[in-house]
Amino acid sequence: MAPSILVMLQMSATPARAQRVPENSTPTAQESGIDDIVVTAQRRAESAQKVPLSITVLGGDQIEREGFRSFQDYATRVPNLSFSQGGSSIGGLGQAISLRGIYGTNTTGVYLDDTPLPGSVDPQVVDLERIEVLRGPQGTLYGARSMGGTVRLITRQPDASEFSGSAHAIVSSTRRGGANGTADGSINIPVIADTLGVRAFAFWDDQSGVFTRVPSAGAPTQYSPRDDLGSSRRYGGAIAARLQLFDNALSITPRVVLQRSRTNAQPYADLAAGNFVQKRSFNLDDSGSDDWNLFSLTNRYGADFGEFVSVTSQFNRDVSDSEDASEAISGLVGFTTPSLFRGLSRARTFVQEFRFTSAFKGPFQITLGAFYQKANMLTQIPPNIIDGIGDFYNYRSRNRTTEKALYGEAHLDLTDKLQVIAGLRYFRNVVSLSVTQGGAAIGSGAGTFDQVQRESGFNPKFGIKYALTPSVNLFANAAKGFRVGGANAYSENFCAADRDALGISADAARSYRSDSVWSYEAGIKSSFLNNRLIVNATGFHINWSNIQQSVALACGFSIDQNGGRARSDGFELEVQANPANGLTLGAGAGYTDARITDPGALAILTPGARIQQVPRWNFTASADYKFAVGELPLMLHGDVSHVGSSLSRSNLLTGRTRPAYDLANLRLGTDFKRFNVTFFVENVFDKIANLADVPPLAVEDPDRPRIAAGRPRTIGVDLRVKF
Repeated sequence: MAPSILVMLQMSATPARAQRVPENSTPTAQESGIDDIVVTAQRRAESAQKVPLSITVLGGDQIEREGFRSFQDYATRVPNLSFSQGGSSIGGLGQAISLRGIYGTNTTGVYLDDTPLPGSVDPQVVDLERIEVLRGPQGTLYGARSMGGTVRLITRQPDASEFSGSAHAIVSSTRRGGANGTADGSINIPVIADTLGVRAFAFWDDQSGVFTRVPSAGAPTQYSPRDDLGSSRRYGGAIAARLQLFDNALSITPRVVLQRSRTNAQPYADLAAGNFVQKRSFNLDDSGSDDWNLFSLTNRYGADFGEFVSVTSQFNRDVSDSEDASEAISGLVGFTTPSLFRGLSRARTFVQEFRFTSAFKGPFQITLGAFYQKANMLTQIPPNIIDGIGDFYNYRSRNRTTEKALYGEAHLDLTDKLQVIAGLRYFRNVVSLSVTQGGAAIGSGAGTFDQVQRESGFNPKFGIKYALTPSVNLFANAAKGFRVGGANAYSENFCAADRDALGISADAARSYRSDSVWSYEAGIKSSFLNNRLIVNATGFHINWSNIQQSVALACGFSIDQNGGRARSDGFELEVQANPANGLTLGAGAGYTDARITDPGALAILTPGARIQQVPRWNFTASADYKFAVGELPLMLHGDVSHVGSSLSRSNLLTGRTRPAYDLANLRLGTDFKRFNVTFFVENVFDKIANLADVPPLAVEDPDRPRIAAGRPRTIGVDLRVKF
């Protein structure tokens, strides 16, 4: 049963704003309530409490105070955000994000500042100003891949006026694993006072493995057990410069960001999330890597009537993966054989966006923009050689996607309390796919297959905001969001009978269209008691049409098709309170009921079936208390999160249940202004979360599904120095 509202009000959740309190404060210092954070969710700077949409904001102080390092550290703190490891197996790092029940590849946008990134990318959380999570379709201002919502990581910008920096280190130990280490540092240098500033950071993160590999009962030869499997290493950094000219009217900011990731083995549990023993017939090297670089140039020019922005970026990513498929392949060929599949992926994406945001004197404001993106993705599975058979399988695909869009959004104040909003985005997309497949596994299905898909359309948005009082705002929105369509490349002759049996014509099987949602929401943002109590709530209803569904054909190929409809209903509630000096409490809850309403002609799912990877409930709570023992200022933090059960259809159409899980964290540390030492326990009760059964690179062994598992309890110390 869901906790009562009274219980939630006594706890603290992901706050929509950060409390700006001196780091060396004690309970004797009077805090003035909960300060608001300025966000740029609508492409203009404004108070988070004034933005007429459901948004969760994690401020820089909270990010540091709670020790966030990666997406999974903060994901459970956001109402109605769910995630899984249900993406592509290639890279072993393919997280899939869902907001408000809209699940699937490219349904949630991820941005680093103004640059879109693939949703599977997980930048290390270093030197961030804030994290903004925008719930609901953002199809007007953010375009495709944001039909469920958008996650924005906002970095700290170079400052030409002041020298500053920080150094940060974490040392910890994980149960069932070993020692972990993290180090990062940042520096800001004003090269030319008030004109040119340079900011840079670097990081290193080493996490121990928690899995042990042992010979299975049927292993041809015995080998020594291997520990520390699934260990990961991430390192990288960024450097940016900011040149300010013409009395700061013009700013030019080039930036380079890079990240390198390594895993020494597939970090997945067999059968159940709590099983850390991998039984294998052979001791094969199934390591992986994920390397990416982001080059961007942001130019801003501010005039009296508004700001002109140009953002140019180039994103390069190279992923390598390997997977032991020996048991599954041995079952197919009829004899025991080692089989290591390798996957390679190379992505190159160029983005150019121009935008104007007005600052007119009067009740009318507009945002206008033009967007262009060209993405090239090359994916390969090199020939898999098996003794006595030769090349068992090989694969190579090249996907080219070009997106063009024009968009605008207008805000009109009809009175000093009532504002209306209207937006529209025109898009035009072209997707070109070429696939070559071969090997003994598909026989006559080998060959090269090419397809092209083109589409254009409009995404509108309508909204209204009403200031009931200076501290209570009501809002309502109706918005459309969409996801880019695509092409299928498969062997038409080899699979014709299997395709026809499902009632899919040859023409229909060659491509699939974009799917879309219409979202309707209404909410309230309010503050009371001199800003010591914040209560925000939003209810929503979403209709999802032409859902992109993957159809597995008996011939061994899969194609994507449009079919059916779904709906998602729910709400978010966030509460934050400052009931006493030094004490911050709050609460957060998300409820989503997302189901298929019409399976369509494909009839893959039945009416009433739940959308996969979406829990009905998630709750999060935390408390922060600043106090002193003698002259020693201290800070105590605790948080808990509950994620309800969900269904995973990553490998089985009937689905596998992901049990609900609860996580708790504790932190106790000093609270000096420039130096902090914090002792922490993550996953206090050692609950191992099931993050979905992972789609294989080759073929799943039906007797041994692989489960992406959360990390066991970790204890450590966190040190930070600022200068």
